[in-house]
Amino acid sequence: MKNVPSQRHFAYRHPTFGTVKTPKSVSHWQGSVYFWWWAFLRKNAEYIACCESGGKGPMAPLYQDFGDVRDDNFKAWWSQSGRAIRLFAEPAAEDVVRELQGGELAPDQSNVLTLVFPLDLPKRYLQKRFNLLLKNRHKGKRGVQYAKSSQARYKFEGQPNVPALKLAMKVYEMKHDYPKMKLWEIGNEMPGVIRSQKLKASDDQYTKEQKKKALASTVSRYLRRAEESIQRVGQGLSP
Repeated sequence: MKNVPSQRHFAYRHPTFGTVKTPKSVSHWQGSVYFWWWAFLRKNAEYIACCESGGKGPMAPLYQDFGDVRDDNFKAWWSQSGRAIRLFAEPAAEDVVRELQGGELAPDQSNVLTLVFPLDLPKRYLQKRFNLLLKNRHKGKRGVQYAKSSQARYKFEGQPNVPALKLAMKVYEMKHDYPKMKLWEIGNEMPGVIRSQKLKASDDQYTKEQKKKALASTVSRYLRRAEESIQRVGQGLSP
């Protein structure tokens, strides 16, 4: 039995792009938390200054890993020189699944399950037994338990909320593009920000004021989230 080639895994859904003939939609990479790490890093003024200086300055060590992010081609950045694997993938295992050789000792590792299957039993029976053993011993859930034990070079703290990251970025960009807009106006215009608090022509003055306060408070929270994320990725931490 030949060894199964080693594979590299990501704790969370990684971006996929399809092929030249059948490219995938933007949602296939913007739905990945790794896209937003890159996106927030592009908003960090100090890091952009480092990129403009060719990787020199206080952020030079981070630049060695993340490189120049000024180009808006995420696919090129993700794919360049094995960057995705190097930054975010789990360390390569010696083998994913393999057969022990005669006389070889079973690995003494807590995350490895060693089994013995008598080959004179029916294949269907063995498959059922294997599935049962795997179910009992493998307690992790993809993106939850697995992520908690991640050994990637750069990893997320907690369980990232992709929709919240996306909305925080949209709010941040609108405030940047329209600095004179009031926070409640941004919230009133921005889809996804508490729909029930959008102003209506039929609202009385008191209701309008209450809605404006709620919208401004929510937008302020998203702005803080975006600004914190921008600062965190500049320190090599997750957004």
